[in-house]
Amino acid sequence: MTETRSAAPAPHAWAVVVVLLVAYVLSFIDRQILSLLIEPVRRDLGLSDFQMAWVGPPAFATFFLLFGLVFGRLADRVRRTRLVALGIFIWCVMTAACAFVESAVGMFIARMGVGLGEAVLTPCALSLISDLFARDRVGKPIGLYSMGVSLGSSLAFILGGALFAWLTATGHDPFASLGVTAPWRETFLIVGLPGLLLVPVFLLMREPPRRERVGAAQPSLGEAARFLGSQARVFVPLFCGKAVFNFIAYAHFWIVPLFQRTWGWELKSTGQVWGFTLLGSGLVGVMLGGWLSDRWYRAGRKDAALRVVWWGLLLTLPLHALAPLMPSGELALMLFVPALIAAGAGSSAGSTATMLATPNEYRGQVTALSLLIASGLGQLLGPTSVAFTTDFVFRDPQALRYSLAIAVLVFSLVAFAVLSWGLRHYRAAVEGLEARVGAERP
Repeated sequence: MTETRSAAPAPHAWAVVVVLLVAYVLSFIDRQILSLLIEPVRRDLGLSDFQMAWVGPPAFATFFLLFGLVFGRLADRVRRTRLVALGIFIWCVMTAACAFVESAVGMFIARMGVGLGEAVLTPCALSLISDLFARDRVGKPIGLYSMGVSLGSSLAFILGGALFAWLTATGHDPFASLGVTAPWRETFLIVGLPGLLLVPVFLLMREPPRRERVGAAQPSLGEAARFLGSQARVFVPLFCGKAVFNFIAYAHFWIVPLFQRTWGWELKSTGQVWGFTLLGSGLVGVMLGGWLSDRWYRAGRKDAALRVVWWGLLLTLPLHALAPLMPSGELALMLFVPALIAAGAGSSAGSTATMLATPNEYRGQVTALSLLIASGLGQLLGPTSVAFTTDFVFRDPQALRYSLAIAVLVFSLVAFAVLSWGLRHYRAAVEGLEARVGAERP
């Protein structure tokens, strides 16, 4: 089939994507740094694995999910660049606040604040990108933005591990005047504050005009609910596919303890190796997902983005289930690398698929609902299901490897079946939306 192409986007459009990427990177550093510091935080606060799991992603998810729909609705109605500036300010301050907590409750509250701030970013970012690029070119910029997951997560492990090791080895106390001396507390302060430099950048950024509306410029909650209800056969499978990749990502909350307990690796070396693994495989994966989505879409496959999600999940499942069971950490990494590439491609394509099936006036709210369901399930169930299986089924911290393999496999198989059923409905929805908006090109 003959490919059709729209005009190339303006340089300004790519500049906005780069700034959004930087914000996404910093958000994931702040989000994931606790995964590196599990053992020292758990020891100092006197927590079990199951308790530690709850002050991790679930605490973050509490406000991330509760306020996600609110910010998603605002993203469809107000100036998105200023909304992002507010979110950055909140999550940076609350990440730094983690340095001062003295109990599990305090950590839970601080992490809820981080989630509150970060709930703003992705609904605004995907809406902005979709207004800056044509439909057959939106996959690559969304893929570039999605690189923030891999970049931020990897830097949390690489730089965070090196920073924690340096603070521990040197006994350096740069924040002693604030009463902060433990290395893990100092790490939270150092990684949390730099993001504040982006606040004035977004306050001054130009807001692009909104495109591809098919209804009211500011639809009510009832109208948004009716749209989603009418497209349940499209969005339920799509959100299920996205949920799997989030589940896997947040089950990785236990990756550092996995390598420490199972194969005897040290915290610093685990952080660096896993960080570089995430960096390389994640970047390849998200760009591959964006490239395939655009290429297949221009070739006439209207379900291209969701098809990439399907293939990514199909490849990820067996590799990720087997990796924790390997006899050595090195062999585990050999399986984790292709699994992460496939997961990165599927995750990136999932965001593109959401935008291509959603009219402009609902994009912020649908993105927020996607985060509520897909990211919410991942954050709530990923770390806790692994910890629950370890603490209450196997009753042995050394069984973490089996808990990780079992939890991911069971959840993923169910979601894969639902996603497979939804492919044809998604294709029909994209074709219908194109007919209504005339597939306009900037």
